[in-house]
Amino acid sequence: MTGFGRRVLAGGAVAVLAAGLLAGCGDQSSSGGSSSGSDSPSVSITSPKEGDTVGTDFMVKWDSNVSLGDPDTGKHHIHIFVDGATSDYTVVGGSEYEVKGLSPGKHTVDVTLQNADHSPTGAEDQVDVNVSGSGGSSPSDDSSGSGGGINY
Repeated sequence: MTGFGRRVLAGGAVAVLAAGLLAGCGDQSSSGGSSSGSDSPSVSITSPKEGDTVGTDFMVKWDSNVSLGDPDTGKHHIHIFVDGATSDYTVVGGSEYEVKGLSPGKHTVDVTLQNADHSPTGAEDQVDVNVSGSGGSSPSDDSSGSGGGINY
């Protein structure tokens, strides 16, 4: 797998998707992408959809009910990783990331919502995709980019 490592993404569109602001970043948890309680942080992958066929490079997009940003800002952020490789994640402060260089076949993309100190909130989502042998493609034509990577 290429294109992953511990990186913080700077720049790019950082969408503020706050449906409700949390009072703090304590040890709160949620069982998954959708949450019934408005006080529990949540994250849900919006693209690609479960079972989509994508190219070796593709955009992953998600929604969260908390404000996202660089960990240095004190905001929540995302750890994104592929195929269960939880120690090989990329830190994303926004609502999208371009996965690059996956081999053809079935892969699972995971996003986990983290507090600013990198402790997990418990909110996460995942989607299975089928990577075709072709180059970059996305189920969505909106490819506004994910910003530059900074080693973390």
